[in-house]
Amino acid sequence: MKTKTKKRMSKSKMLAVSASIAAVGAGAYALLGPNGKRNQAKVKAFAQKMEKMGRDVEKKAMPQIKKMRRIAEKKARPQIKKAEKIAKKTLADLKKKV
Repeated sequence: MKTKTKKRMSKSKMLAVSASIAAVGAGAYALLGPNGKRNQAKVKAFAQKMEKMGRDVEKKAMPQIKKMRRIAEKKARPQIKKAEKIAKKTLADLKKKV
């Protein structure tokens, strides 16, 4: 006989859900409440500033990333050639045994 288990939410999950709901409510109040227009303008300005900063960082990082890829490929080439030689030799040995 199977025992029935009650399906309940743990206290930690309940706390996490409650905190999430409270955070959403606080955000909605900040953007839609008495000072909503002012707060919306601040959020919009902040988002635009972060977007510009992200583009600047990406623009500065791309040359470094390309340079690092070239170096990594240059360093890996000899290792790849060695692995190919070993693979060919192993394959030839297996063909001889068969």
